[in-house]
Amino acid sequence: MPYSADVLRVFIASPSDVRERKFVREILAEWNANKASERRRLMFQPLGWETHTFPDLRFPGQYQIDQELVDTSDLCISLFWMRIGGSMQGGASGTVHEIERFRNAQKRVMAYFCKSKMSHSDIRTYRDDIESLDEFRGALERIGRIDDYRTRSELKVKLLGALDHIADNHLA
Repeated sequence: MPYSADVLRVFIASPSDVRERKFVREILAEWNANKASERRRLMFQPLGWETHTFPDLRFPGQYQIDQELVDTSDLCISLFWMRIGGSMQGGASGTVHEIERFRNAQKRVMAYFCKSKMSHSDIRTYRDDIESLDEFRGALERIGRIDDYRTRSELKVKLLGALDHIADNHLA
């Protein structure tokens, strides 16, 4: 039976080394499909640059992502593993830029850091990135609460709990 629901646009932000981007979309779809959406009259719409932007050489890519996704989204799920992300003009990574843009708009950002084991070659290859990421993590911890996950199943449990919390407090 049809029903009406509010739609919260969820921007998924992460550097390219994070493997769980598609998995987060699946978690959001599962939450929407398991009747929680119908019962709470709320749906989470996953958005990402790879699925919701298209080639356009009129503007820098980050400008398009900001205008079409970041600025129009309601919340951000950010994921990190070994890298902070590639730097843009001005030095910050695209992911850091997106998080700051959400925060400046006073929109919710949920930051999750993968703690699965890294190989010795990854540690050598990404040493500088890992140090930058640790510094950024420390800065986020001084601002608010972040979370870790080791496995996909742990991330799923944490995200489903967070989505329930957001849904329960959406109209409150």
